[in-house]
Amino acid sequence: MAAAGVCHSDVTLLTGVTLDTRTYVLGHEACGVVVKLGSNVDHKHIHIGKLYSVLTGDSCTHGINGNSALFNSFGIGNDGAYAEYFIVTFDLLVPVPAGVPRALAAIASDAGVTAYHAVQHAAQVKKGDKVLIFGIGGLGHLAVQYAKHFGATVYVCDFKPAARKLALELGATEAFDWIQLNTKLTAGFTVDTTIDFIASNQSFTAAMGALQRNGVNFPSSPSLVLVGANPENLTFNSLSILGSGIQIRESTYGPRSALVAALDLFAKGIVRGHVHEEPLESVNKVIDELRSSEILGRKVLVAHE
Repeated sequence: MAAAGVCHSDVTLLTGVTLDTRTYVLGHEACGVVVKLGSNVDHKHIHIGKLYSVLTGDSCTHGINGNSALFNSFGIGNDGAYAEYFIVTFDLLVPVPAGVPRALAAIASDAGVTAYHAVQHAAQVKKGDKVLIFGIGGLGHLAVQYAKHFGATVYVCDFKPAARKLALELGATEAFDWIQLNTKLTAGFTVDTTIDFIASNQSFTAAMGALQRNGVNFPSSPSLVLVGANPENLTFNSLSILGSGIQIRESTYGPRSALVAALDLFAKGIVRGHVHEEPLESVNKVIDELRSSEILGRKVLVAHE
């Protein structure tokens, strides 16, 4: 293990929301240095001593014992990276380009993949789009930069002043708290796409308000992309959806190509991660900080040199 990002999904898993009674090591956002190869690994493609980012799962990950495929992945159902050593299948390894530090190589494997997939594939953000992003945390601060990279004008909403400040530094045009956003919506503010890393009733209602005045414009209807995991039930009227043409989409993780793209953008300096390193032994402290919404960007656990 070289580095492992601490994800809010770990907080959710520790609450028992998934009703998962299995015991395993958490840590699904990671990079590591190969120290030993299994007998069936192709030595031409995987090299001892090289740094690799680790995909959480792939198309071969399936659900078992009543769990979805997601809950049988690396660090989510199976042992992960909050340990000095971990075991993965070789197909989950993606080589880290030169110049990408271990902390960024780690967050690329989940935050980088998930945010990229949400922006590029689910939301299909393109030049000239107006995008509103809810939640500027470990994923949201990367999504701001991805959306800018694809040519969008980006707006954000977050209750934390420090998060709004970070979003503006990363290229957002405007950053709102909830009161400011409601004022803008009342005045007629609209966007083409919303990407929601919070997925609460409050953010969902605000997203609908920012989209539903656009009208039906096939094939480019306004889209609402849900990424965040939240136990709240979201409520809406089917007529409001049908009448507005809003496309509601979910986005969960992403393919190998998204990790390759995220690492490339980090390597070129086009996207930068706002990360803070902590020793592996501080994992419980960092999870408590995340649970209390004290973290700006991403905390990354690192192994001893």
